[in-house]
Amino acid sequence: MVQMSSDWNNEAYVSLHLVQTMLEIAGLPRKSSYSHWIPEFKVKVPKLTANSQLVWTQKEVDFLVEDLSRYINFIVEIKTAKTRLDGEARLQLETYLKYSNTRFGILIDPFSVEIYEYTQGFATLKCNHNIQNPEQVQPVANFVRNFLDTVKMRTIAIHTSKGGVGKTTLVVNIAYELAKIGNRVLVIDLDDQAHASLSLGVNKADEFDKASTLEEFDKVLDSFQDRKEVIEFLKDYDTKSFNYKEYIQNSPINKIFRKTSSSGKIDVLPSSYKTTDVALANLGGIREKRLDKALRQSGIANDYDYVVIDTPPSATTIASNGLYAAQYVVIPSQMEYLSVYGIRTPIGRAREVQEEMGKRGAILGIVPMMTEKNVKIHTTIKQSVEQRFPGITILPEIKRATAVGQASQVRQPISLFAEQNKGAAEVAKQFSALTQEIVIRINQIESSVGM
Repeated sequence: MVQMSSDWNNEAYVSLHLVQTMLEIAGLPRKSSYSHWIPEFKVKVPKLTANSQLVWTQKEVDFLVEDLSRYINFIVEIKTAKTRLDGEARLQLETYLKYSNTRFGILIDPFSVEIYEYTQGFATLKCNHNIQNPEQVQPVANFVRNFLDTVKMRTIAIHTSKGGVGKTTLVVNIAYELAKIGNRVLVIDLDDQAHASLSLGVNKADEFDKASTLEEFDKVLDSFQDRKEVIEFLKDYDTKSFNYKEYIQNSPINKIFRKTSSSGKIDVLPSSYKTTDVALANLGGIREKRLDKALRQSGIANDYDYVVIDTPPSATTIASNGLYAAQYVVIPSQMEYLSVYGIRTPIGRAREVQEEMGKRGAILGIVPMMTEKNVKIHTTIKQSVEQRFPGITILPEIKRATAVGQASQVRQPISLFAEQNKGAAEVAKQFSALTQEIVIRINQIESSVGM
């Protein structure tokens, strides 16, 4: 350890010359489209008075940092060369994490950095770093950035204003292609038709198939009444007893990944007929941002690399939840006059959210769906889309193929279906190419803004 000046006994000096510099070098500017610092962040914590009465007092945490690029927030508590990190400081951080409903916390002094995660009522040390020289900030910034990258999660909304264009087919197959290359994927179904949930095997599709009478069909529907699913997730996320894992279901497709020892998986936050705006009507705050807040605070970013959101083709509060939660937006459209005319609406909605949220909600592009090589109108309209929406990428197209419907009927992603049906191989390659292009586009965007 180098000889340090007495300046490091001053908290303001440690904050300016170590912590703030560290955050900047780590790629988290004070105020940008993807990060924001809130100094002296206020937290209400309980305190017992001399006569054993519980009162609430207001404390201040040195910084709350909003990291939109990784979908997490964290607090920073600073100590000096004199006060140091000790048991009291760690208990203080745990209290702040608990009552600020924040997942991660950083304790730092001129000698060391400790990063904690608050889960199940306790703050657990995730990692620590010894600081050899506080005037050399780069190694400290590298340590913090490397940790944050381990909990980085990307959210992609598949959004359109018109049904029947292959939106859910896109959701299911992009999710599968991402998982196939080793990613942990969560599909959030916000559509009350719940086709993504059915296709991924978590909405009792087999029981629906076996139902031969209206009574049997209604019995299956009634079984969803007490199930925790996406609408309960949106309503419950800010309650003390909330555990996000109770709302998420494993897709049966994961059995295939386990057989191949793949690290990929697909889990589903399912939907049903309960997924309506009415269910959110009596909630306080900004109802359109409940999914966004839930994903930040629940700890989901620890378990998933990608979240793919199936939004309903409507201008509802539920649909807006998908857009506000999305870092990226993909818009599917058939290359037909009515479908293309409807592209304006989802682009407009996405841009409105983007203006409010900064660069968040970037439109990755438009996916031409169900195109046919020898149909001139499809090529003509595709060219028209490129002219009408300059600056928006036309992503790799998905051609019309009977195999897509066949795969959907047996509730399989097309690449999985193609393993036993050679006729599906070509369209399977198209979904793979599309997913690869989406990943490339995301990496390019994040590299350009230094995320």
